[in-house]
Amino acid sequence: MEHHDVEYEELLTKRDSLDCEDVEPSSPESPSHKFSRWFGAFQRGKKTTRSNAPPREGEHIPRLLLWLAASVVLVACTDLIALVYVARMFGTVFQDKDFALNLEYANPYIGLKELYESGMVNSSEIAPILIRPRISAQVFVDEPDKLAPRGEHDYWDETWGMLSPNERRLHVTPNVHTIVQFRAIDFGMEDCRLVFTLPKLGAQLEDHASFSMHPSSRFDVFRLAVERPIDVKKLSYRTKPKATEKVATLQARMDGDTLIHQFPCPWSSLHVFEVACAEGSECMVDTWSSQNTTYGVNMYQHQTV
Repeated sequence: MEHHDVEYEELLTKRDSLDCEDVEPSSPESPSHKFSRWFGAFQRGKKTTRSNAPPREGEHIPRLLLWLAASVVLVACTDLIALVYVARMFGTVFQDKDFALNLEYANPYIGLKELYESGMVNSSEIAPILIRPRISAQVFVDEPDKLAPRGEHDYWDETWGMLSPNERRLHVTPNVHTIVQFRAIDFGMEDCRLVFTLPKLGAQLEDHASFSMHPSSRFDVFRLAVERPIDVKKLSYRTKPKATEKVATLQARMDGDTLIHQFPCPWSSLHVFEVACAEGSECMVDTWSSQNTTYGVNMYQHQTV
């Protein structure tokens, strides 16, 4: 029994020694150490409270704004790419709006020239063909930047909308010149005559046609240098083509045709003339053609085959 008591005493001694090693000697705590321990405990408690608290609605707003911003950027990029594509398409797929002015006139009279030159056939006699000007526009000496008038007789119809009558104006004074443009379009009719066509003073004219003229008027007619048709939307006294030669100075007679100039006009050739008052002449002519009248400056094509 003694033996067991001795062992028991040894075990108690060991336990007491271990307890003494674990317990640190107490020492007085400084105020700063107490504050540090308190602040650390407060921070740990705050984090624990946040982690356990349910998420608030305001915390989801930044993420929502991020998605909205990303959507806006995506849509903007898509629109920009589409705009660039459309611009490129218009610049490469579609021709310039004035591209037709530079197109070559295709010849529909295939083989006719060779046929007549062979001498195997003779052409029938054809009367001269009247060609009305495709353009008859006014430019102003005293207002060189003023554009030529367009659509002066256009009118609105309730059924058909805006209508442009097939009417031409010849108006010449010391400050107003008229530019006329013709295209020779018929094969084998390559001898052309430029003429004034004027009615008799006081003659009865149909609706929309008019005529007034100073009887002693004298005119200069110039050929203008052109390679392609005139763009009336840009035509002014300053932008008109340069004159290459004066083809006539004359006094036009009334009640009929007055020959101005005779010249060769190969098929599809373009011819532009300017009508002005002769130097020192106080001339004046103002006439409108109508659908059925041909007053003004015209061209006749005569047969050459």
